[in-house]
Amino acid sequence: MSNNNDNNTSGFDRFRDRHPILVNSTLMALALVALGYIALLFIDVFTSHGQQVQVPDVRNMPLEKAIDILEDAGLRWEISDSTTFYENYKPGTVIDQDPKAKSYIKKIRIIYLNVNAMHAPIIPLPKLVDLPGRQGLATLKAMGFKHVTMDSVPSEMGGLILKVTVDGHNVAPGNPVSVNSQVKITVGDGSIVDLNPEQILDPEVLDSIDEANYLDAQETYEQELKEAKARAEQERKEQAAQEKRDQEKKSSDKDKKKDQDKKKDQDKKSDKDKKKN
Repeated sequence: MSNNNDNNTSGFDRFRDRHPILVNSTLMALALVALGYIALLFIDVFTSHGQQVQVPDVRNMPLEKAIDILEDAGLRWEISDSTTFYENYKPGTVIDQDPKAKSYIKKIRIIYLNVNAMHAPIIPLPKLVDLPGRQGLATLKAMGFKHVTMDSVPSEMGGLILKVTVDGHNVAPGNPVSVNSQVKITVGDGSIVDLNPEQILDPEVLDSIDEANYLDAQETYEQELKEAKARAEQERKEQAAQEKRDQEKKSSDKDKKKDQDKKKDQDKKSDKDKKKN
């Protein structure tokens, strides 16, 4: 029996010595097949292969209720946008979702929610008095004001803004105003003739001025919007940093309290030992 084993072993050794490349290649191929099979098993586990769930419809729901429904379904969620305000939705309502409702996804997927802002953006009212009426109108619309009207009153200066009211009240330039406010521009109609009629601007001149000024107003608005987003992002980072500092302080205070409690226990134990002695 021992001789047969020795003969077999020596035969394999002779074959390996004669064909080392073939033997090593075969062993490597077998190892790769085994590793590939193990990798497939891990992929199935980590990607939840074959485990799908139907996405619930959480549109038009308050954010809190939508979160409860998604978490009950075992799904993760993130807010993709909550800065835009839509008048036809209640504040804090889910407007859209991705992936779409009723679709089937794996539980590792994240549901992205587009949520209506809690209130309309509030921005400073620009200075409009003495500007051409259509320039003021274009400026306000470029800045995002949604309800802007314009009326005219008898005046010497035709086409120029005389007054601006917000929700029926006089508001000084620079004061914060909601873009959903009712803004009315009062423009002079030029019906009152004075001793210097050259001051009344020609309508064709006003048209050329307004077109150029509208582009300037649009560029100004885009710049202000960019700066507002940058400020919001900076505030978010500062808030996150403050929360981190608060958490670290809270953890430090907790550790200090533990050390104090431990010291008290040690002092009590030391007093007991002294009394015993």
